[in-house]
Amino acid sequence: MSDIVDRLAASLAGRYEIERELGAGGMATVYVARDLRHRRQVALKVMRPDLRGTLGAERFLREIELVAGLQHPHIVPVFDSGAEGAGGDKLLWYTMPLVDGESLRRRLQRERRLPIDEALTIAAQVADALAYAHGRGVVHRDIKPENILLGGGHAMVADFGIAKAAASDSDPDAPITQLGFVVGTPHYMSPEQASGGETIDARSDQYSLGCTIFEMLAGEPPFAGSAGKSVVAQSLTAPRPRVSERRPEVGASLDPALQRAMAVDPEARFPDMAALAAALKTGRGVAATRWVRRRAVLLGAFIAAVAAGAGAWIGTRFGRHTVEPAAENLAVLPFTTSGPGVGYLREGMVDLLSTNLTGVGGIRAVDPRTVLRDAPKSDHDAGGLDQAIRVGRRLGAGSVVLGSAVGTGDRVRLAADFYSIDGERLGRAQVDGPVDSVLTLVDRLSLALLRDVWRSREPLPAVRLASQTTDSIAALRAFLQGEQYYRRLAFDSAEQAYNRAVEVDSTFALAHFRRALTYGWTGGYGSAASLEASAAGTRFAQRLQPRERRLLVGYRLFDQGKPAAVDSFHSFLKEYPDDLDGWYLLGEALFHTREYTGAAPDTISAAFDRVVRGDSGLVPALIHPTELALVTGDSARFRRYVGVIERSAPERGRMWRTVSRSVWGPPPADSAVRALRGHDVGELIVGLYGLYADPAASSDTILQRFRWAIGAISPDQVSRAEALRETAKMYAGLGQLVRARALSDTVRAESPKDAPTLLGWPMALGLAPVDYDRGWLDTVVTGIPTGARHDYAAAMLHLIRGRPAEARRGLDALLSAGDTLDDQARGQAQAAQGYLMILAGDSAAGIRRMEEGIRLAAKPGFAQALGWDRFELALAQAGSGDDDTREAGIERLSNAFIQESLVRPLSYLALGRAYEAAGRRDSAAFAYGRFIRLWDKADPPLQGRVEEAREALKRLTGEPR
Repeated sequence: MSDIVDRLAASLAGRYEIERELGAGGMATVYVARDLRHRRQVALKVMRPDLRGTLGAERFLREIELVAGLQHPHIVPVFDSGAEGAGGDKLLWYTMPLVDGESLRRRLQRERRLPIDEALTIAAQVADALAYAHGRGVVHRDIKPENILLGGGHAMVADFGIAKAAASDSDPDAPITQLGFVVGTPHYMSPEQASGGETIDARSDQYSLGCTIFEMLAGEPPFAGSAGKSVVAQSLTAPRPRVSERRPEVGASLDPALQRAMAVDPEARFPDMAALAAALKTGRGVAATRWVRRRAVLLGAFIAAVAAGAGAWIGTRFGRHTVEPAAENLAVLPFTTSGPGVGYLREGMVDLLSTNLTGVGGIRAVDPRTVLRDAPKSDHDAGGLDQAIRVGRRLGAGSVVLGSAVGTGDRVRLAADFYSIDGERLGRAQVDGPVDSVLTLVDRLSLALLRDVWRSREPLPAVRLASQTTDSIAALRAFLQGEQYYRRLAFDSAEQAYNRAVEVDSTFALAHFRRALTYGWTGGYGSAASLEASAAGTRFAQRLQPRERRLLVGYRLFDQGKPAAVDSFHSFLKEYPDDLDGWYLLGEALFHTREYTGAAPDTISAAFDRVVRGDSGLVPALIHPTELALVTGDSARFRRYVGVIERSAPERGRMWRTVSRSVWGPPPADSAVRALRGHDVGELIVGLYGLYADPAASSDTILQRFRWAIGAISPDQVSRAEALRETAKMYAGLGQLVRARALSDTVRAESPKDAPTLLGWPMALGLAPVDYDRGWLDTVVTGIPTGARHDYAAAMLHLIRGRPAEARRGLDALLSAGDTLDDQARGQAQAAQGYLMILAGDSAAGIRRMEEGIRLAAKPGFAQALGWDRFELALAQAGSGDDDTREAGIERLSNAFIQESLVRPLSYLALGRAYEAAGRRDSAAFAYGRFIRLWDKADPPLQGRVEEAREALKRLTGEPR
């Protein structure tokens, strides 16, 4: 072995035993080593010593640590890493599994090119792995056959993040060409990477994968040459090659997808890996169909020469498409318009024709919002068929529809042409009629286009857009204007347009539905106006298309704050997996019901990420993920979201930068805080919950920063009573009840209506000692007017004071009131009954009863009122002996209270107990440690809980705390 390996072997003695060299590459030498602790063979990669000047050890280890968190079936995981030695003489290394197989490069060297199906299967697996990594902010930067391993029938991507680790330690975002060292391989390197661009993002990986797929199919890279500079020059200037020209049996259907993935301009590539995978899948299906057809024709001709008539059977056997394959995935582009009264049809025809054609014969029209994002912005910019085909290719469509609307007084003529993205005309149609019969004309135009692409022996289906929307042209015109505003995020104008539509036609179900959606964007979620709009849409839902009808059902549940909305949108997306409204509303439902369900922040953000991948300019879809990244301490994800926001809404981005500094520092100037207005001040308060996510945070560091923020906010931004109330809640949650009660007394003196609720929570949560109750709860209960609220409060007072029998009688009497109770009163009473069942020893039935009650009571803005019920349910589940129930409790404790200062510290103590019971010792130790740090200044009567956590930590780690 070399001196370097001898040094490394000595440093790693007792941990790894180096057996032999496996191979060497541009950045590392690979050895087969024995992991002595786990008794397994691993691949040990040692970075080239001559790269030490480029690699910073801390950065290298930080990147490897990030990549070690990637868990995906098609990603080779990182086991371990380190930097051995001192000063600038360190040896950087990491280990990963020793994959039983070979690299894709070795396979290509042996076979030159792969079977088409196998190549596309490998491509799909690699794209899935990259999509997963990109969703977590990790870009590979060196995708090539050498870094794709084949084993056990699967493809696995290796060396994630290693290229990024080779960037400057002092500047993580610096170009990756430094000191004469270029990270990447010329044949697969994206143009922006090769030219030392400052921003290397996920689209660079897409380019590299496109080149790799091309080579798997064609047997050679898209740009050839022995000199790196020559290859790079071609990648920057040469036309994108067609794989079908180098291997005809691949077919032309895959060319658009690969050419788009390898586009010089990153903006011209697919929005993400999922879109590339979908386009490859579509192209694969079309290619397979055409190849089968060609084979069928040849085989039919041969059989016809032997036995007449058999060729006809072959033709029908392989021709099962209902419509022309290219028409199965189409994009309707904006129509050109001329003449009076038809301007609204420019974008309107995209909506109307897409609605009419989607679902007919398996046709799927690209979402109009996505089309209009990429299409020319005006008739003046329209570039004819060539530009339409380019847009279709960018959208992954197999065909495009383009046309015109011409108004002549009281008549209108609609004409449309249907083309495949190969430029082949598939159909042409023209209709004309009175200007007040546009919807009927659209139906006729749709049928005429369908006749040209119909391939089934079944008759053409009916398309009845007119009968499912409105008979009023004035209502339609207002609605389509609303759609234009809606897509441009001008929600106030969209709301006015939709309102005009329903004023003209009160039965216009789609306009009612869009009104409800718009209220959700403008902050009217759960408002009377939004509920009225969704109710009106429901009354006339039979006039909606199935897609809109399904969305409305889910939106109605969401508008009512019901967790069942999540299930409804999940079901919708199984049928319409590419629907951006569906993904957006799923994200909204997950976010707004998370206090009830315990949905994980990653799950919520993933839904919004799907929306942003389809339309990165849709800023409202980034707001909730940004909030979650802030309160969970995920600074990398926060920066990524804010970077996207800043491109479309710079002022909004600056606001988020100010808010983030209140958490991660250095704190912004008081003047910057006082410049915040309205909802932005609330974002600042919410952002402060991110302080709890810092593992090193203590009660002092949290309170110090919180007091700074309250001092920086002016009285006209947040009232004194509200500021004192929030501070008192934070003190109480940190176990400092004496200080909390002192602030509560001040609040009671200044704002009596706010004090009772605040003082009651420590008792309800079991935080307060016996002497905390000074009899004022009795005064509170007697002050509530006779009725359901009074009876519930009286029963809960018995429960708080340890009188379960009296509480049970009060709840039973309350629930006997029948239909006079609203959902909130009935749900809270049922949840309390469930808690009593748990106390009586029937945990399973009690947990079910509590869940049913909470789901029934859930509504917008009611989560705090259900705080006790939600926390007790989480505790009961986490303390269950059933593994699945315990995991549900852990999920609730981890996620449902991240923005609740009263409960979040206590949740760590409960999580410690649950993790310990589940045998997850490391997680338990972390949770106990977090609780100890947060309760480091708890009042003496509460120190017993801290001692309990200390003893548990000692039990788990064997170390005194």
